[in-house]
Amino acid sequence: MSQLMLSFEGLTVPHDILAAVERGEVASFCLFGHYNGGSPAQVRALAESLIDAARAGGLPTPLIGLDQEGGQLMALTEGVTELPGNMALGATRSPELAEQIGRVLGRELRAMGINMNFAPSADVNVNPANPVVGTRSFGEDPALVADLAAAMIRGMQAEGVAATAKHFPGHGDVSLDSHYDLSVVPHARERLDAVELFPFRAAIEAGVKAVMTAHVLYPALDADLPATLSPAILTGLLRRELAFDGLIITDAMDMAPAAPRYGALQSARMALEAGADLVMLAHLPDQLALVRDTLDLTRPQSAARIHALCVALDGPLPSLDVVGCAAHRQIAQTVAERAITVVRDGGTLPLQPAPDDSIAVVTPETLNLTPADSSEGVSIHLADAIRRRHPRTQDYTLRHGNGDVAALLAAVEAASVVVVGTISAEHDPDQAALVQALHARDQQVIVVSLRTPYDLSVFPMVETYLCAYGIRDVNTEAVARVLFGEIAATGVLPCAIPGIAATAP
Repeated sequence: MSQLMLSFEGLTVPHDILAAVERGEVASFCLFGHYNGGSPAQVRALAESLIDAARAGGLPTPLIGLDQEGGQLMALTEGVTELPGNMALGATRSPELAEQIGRVLGRELRAMGINMNFAPSADVNVNPANPVVGTRSFGEDPALVADLAAAMIRGMQAEGVAATAKHFPGHGDVSLDSHYDLSVVPHARERLDAVELFPFRAAIEAGVKAVMTAHVLYPALDADLPATLSPAILTGLLRRELAFDGLIITDAMDMAPAAPRYGALQSARMALEAGADLVMLAHLPDQLALVRDTLDLTRPQSAARIHALCVALDGPLPSLDVVGCAAHRQIAQTVAERAITVVRDGGTLPLQPAPDDSIAVVTPETLNLTPADSSEGVSIHLADAIRRRHPRTQDYTLRHGNGDVAALLAAVEAASVVVVGTISAEHDPDQAALVQALHARDQQVIVVSLRTPYDLSVFPMVETYLCAYGIRDVNTEAVARVLFGEIAATGVLPCAIPGIAATAP
């Protein structure tokens, strides 16, 4: 059995891969939304073809996994329940809600034939400049991250889907995107134990089935090799010291610190020799050839772990009716509402516009700010949510890099209130310039951060500032309910805004 996790393009499985499954050569797959995503029925049909091929060879169900984190990273979106994301859960401070979200993820994925989810992120987002984790983290407090990650793991695995704690030994304190660069976490072992490793210990105690590695260098643990390729980290720390006996799976090997640096075959071999049970090939070419070239490195212990998990996850699939059902949507909406955080209220909330008052809503164009992002296909419906409460609402989009700030300022000049949604405004001068100009001309402005809370740092003079932690409809509907006083804002900052706002004790 190969220890490589394959991917493929298309809404159906290529015949040569089905044949390899039937022969028992391949037993694990990673699906991608842009390759394999479609309707729930289509995804289930794809998964069932892999399951049928395995059964034809007298084998258990293969591992079929993907990134369905919620929030900014959802491989599957059509027909599924939109989830507000991990940082929104962090703002609720509720392990009960985290477990419910885990169950929603587990039920819906299982119904679509997916039995492994590369979630949750157990990374502690202590670095505001982190370009790749951000809202994928539950927050900056290791204890909070540990509690919520463990709860989500329990919920997901109770529904028959293997959870994956990532990115070991911790990806929260980096300033580079590991898809493109090799980041270094320079801290001493004592600090790693107190912060980065803390949630992974909790995940292991919760019985997590898999742990995903980080393509990050930790000199206190291994001065030469990133975690994915490090025997000291994978075998020494994770397997022996932390006594983890589940699957160790690598992050995608097409990322810069792996195959582009060492070559596809060499990096796969290094990961296997370091102690990885599964090597995720992701977008690397000639994957069946790589299977043949690494069969000599198959470890009996790893093969046994893979087989045991396949057997444990075998069984009938539930009805597709559960996918996107009303009960799941209500859980997602509850999380989004309890997450909304009013960092500042300059006396403008709740909104009570007169019938003739106009409200302008400006939101940025959605982009994938990292490959670990599925935001680009999402339309922000904040204006629609506000318009349902006040018909005289106009919707404007701030295009990235188009320099249309002056035109927008002119367009919204007559508005009684301007609601500006922001996304990583510290990296977009136009968003900062728009908010600063609105404030300078004494126009009533409300800023809603739609990603991480840190945007306030580039317009600290703003008097009314809310955090929603996401751009999906559940997030924007929750914002509107808070703006108009339909619900109270009970969210607590899961990350401090340096120099401006601290987290609650």
